[in-house]
Amino acid sequence: MKTEKDNKMSQLKKMSEDLESMILGSDLPAIQEIGKSDFPAIRQIKALDYDDVKRNSDQKADEVVESVVLLYLPKEFVFEQDYVNQKMSIDKMTVSNLIFQMKTAEHAIKKLLEEIDNGNIIARNFEVLASLQKSKMEIVKHLAQFVVVMENNYKSLKLDYDSSKAESTHVHDTQAEEIRQDSNKFRGTRGLMSSIQTFIQEAKDEDFKTID
Repeated sequence: MKTEKDNKMSQLKKMSEDLESMILGSDLPAIQEIGKSDFPAIRQIKALDYDDVKRNSDQKADEVVESVVLLYLPKEFVFEQDYVNQKMSIDKMTVSNLIFQMKTAEHAIKKLLEEIDNGNIIARNFEVLASLQKSKMEIVKHLAQFVVVMENNYKSLKLDYDSSKAESTHVHDTQAEEIRQDSNKFRGTRGLMSSIQTFIQEAKDEDFKTID
C-alpha cells in the first residue's frame, strides 16, 4: 500500500517528466496552442510613407504661407517683388520642416503606444513616450510662434508698401499740379499775345483811316 509520501514522489516525478518533455520539444504543438489562445495577438504596425508625408507637408506649408502673405499684401505686388518671393520660399521651407517633424513624431508616438499595448511595458518605453510627447508639443508650440512672427513680418512689409504707394501718389499729384499750372501759364501767355496782336492790328487799321 502506497503511503502519502510515495504519492507525492510520484507526482513530483510526473511533473519532472512533463517539464523534460516540454524542454525537449515533444509537446511543442501544445505550447503553440497555448500561445494562440492565451497570449494577445501582435498587431501589424503600418509603415510610414515618408515621401508622402513630405509632399503633404510641402502642400500644407504653401497654403499656410500664401494665405498669410495675401492677407496683407496685394497679389500683383507679391509676384513682382523678388524679395517677397525669396522670403516666401524660406518661410514655406521652414513651415514644411516643422509640419514634417510633427507628423513623424506622431507616428513614433503611435508606434510606441502599440508596443506598450502589445505587452512591452518596460519602464524605458514610458520614459521614451513621455519624451516624444514633450518633443511634439515643443514642435507645435514652435510652429505657432513662427506663424505669429511671419504675420508680423508681412504686416511690416504692408506698412512699407502703403507708405511707398502713398509717397508715389503724392509725387504723381505734385507733378500733375505743376503740369496744370504750366498749362494755365501757357494758356495765359497765349491769350496775352493774342490780345497784343489784336491791339496792334486795330492800331494799324486806325492809322490807315487817319491817312485816308
